[in-house]
Amino acid sequence: MSKPRNDLFQGVALVRRQVLRAFLAALGLGFAEAYSQPQQPRLFLGFGAGGTSDVAARALSRSLREVMGGEVVVENRVGAGARIALEHVRSAVADGSVAILVPDATMILYPHVYRQLGYDPERDFVPVARVANLAIALYVGAMVPTSVTTVAEFIAWVRADPLRATFGTPAAGATPHFVGEMFARAAGLSLTAVHYRGSGPGIQDLIGGHLPAFFGAVPDGAVMATAGRVRALATTGPHRSSATPQVPTFAEQQFGNLVVEDGLGVYLPAAAPRPVVERLATALKHALESPDVRRSYEAIGLDRSYESPDVFAQRLRRDRGRWATIIRETGFKALDER
Repeated sequence: MSKPRNDLFQGVALVRRQVLRAFLAALGLGFAEAYSQPQQPRLFLGFGAGGTSDVAARALSRSLREVMGGEVVVENRVGAGARIALEHVRSAVADGSVAILVPDATMILYPHVYRQLGYDPERDFVPVARVANLAIALYVGAMVPTSVTTVAEFIAWVRADPLRATFGTPAAGATPHFVGEMFARAAGLSLTAVHYRGSGPGIQDLIGGHLPAFFGAVPDGAVMATAGRVRALATTGPHRSSATPQVPTFAEQQFGNLVVEDGLGVYLPAAAPRPVVERLATALKHALESPDVRRSYEAIGLDRSYESPDVFAQRLRRDRGRWATIIRETGFKALDER
């Protein structure tokens, strides 16, 4: 009598698996096939745990899980400024089960920054959605008197002593590096860039009074600014950042050419079918609306922003051309670093 009962249970289990696959396919994430395999859907990152992109990815994955009815695994593949992760994902199966979240710079700056790049941003990836905006901030620390509260006052302070004419960046060739160079030209200053391995050491040198200024993404110093350890004098967005609403933009301080936004975007391998791309984009749009994502973004100074695949692709094409001109004007020499 046990065999019919076992057959019944096996039949119910089969139906449940089929319903789950159909549900995921209906939501259009292209992840249904991944659920029939041992590997779960994965969202890759090129940076370590605890950073801005990691926090954003894990918040998105939690919200996607609610939409999908199944977990999306966040996998950190660290190294070479996210290039290792990008090279891995470019050759992954293009069924929607493998995606990557990276800063815009990896797709618009890197082709101009590195002589050898192991991927082609346009040929190897398809943009799915932009999911965050990142303005760049000019942070100052203990070396700069508290009486310096504006960009104009900072410029005057630097001019009074050429030894002060330095600024830190999280990496050579990163967006903040070029923003610093743009600022120097606009202000008529001869500034020397000091490149760190990430924002953390640079912010610590600001706090310790070893560095006068640092250009970094708003989230890099937002927590320390709130604590009064560093001060933000300006941000590069078209409007004030929600993380630092009291800080005026460069444009508000007569530097209208310093309107720059970096961001975070999700990509799939280039061969991903259009329906898979559109459905994942829709799911990400819904995920961004969740209270969990809102809280997680606000906690680190990220501005939520959604752009559809076509709008996002247009932005990337426009920004690649813009940054090619900016980088050429700075005289920057492409890096051989790997």
